[in-house]
Amino acid sequence: MATKEFTVSLVSEPFVEAANMTSIDAPEHVDMWALSGLTMARSSNVKPAWVKESAVGFECKLYHAFDIPEPETGTVTQTMVLGLIKRVHVRRSVLGEDGSIDPARLRAVSRVGGSTYARIGEGFDLRRPNWSEIKEAHGSRRRRRNGGGGDRGRMGPG
Repeated sequence: MATKEFTVSLVSEPFVEAANMTSIDAPEHVDMWALSGLTMARSSNVKPAWVKESAVGFECKLYHAFDIPEPETGTVTQTMVLGLIKRVHVRRSVLGEDGSIDPARLRAVSRVGGSTYARIGEGFDLRRPNWSEIKEAHGSRRRRRNGGGGDRGRMGPG
């Protein structure tokens, strides 16, 4: 946090055990790069390195950090970090025919809590709804349900 710069490297199955090694509770002076066996890749826009084994890496500058306290004690136990992405590195081998990242090729994993990880291997497309296509049907349903008016039941932003 002191430098206000950081990198994010997506973890893929082939090196998940090495990446997991960086979560060890080692003393601060221990070199996590050496311990994990992962390789530093020089960044272009920020000082911290990103993980060369990663097929996708982000170079970021700190936008804001939110300390999150325990409700009962007020002790800060976590920090949510938001960054502005300055550069993205994507290995060609994970790109699909259309030039977007193919989840099956990326073979990304995610830590979902504790020592549990999940595979992220299958993506699907879900078309975003278009208001101009549904507004007439929505209006007639709402009038029937609400007896002719009102704005009850609104869930999204106005």
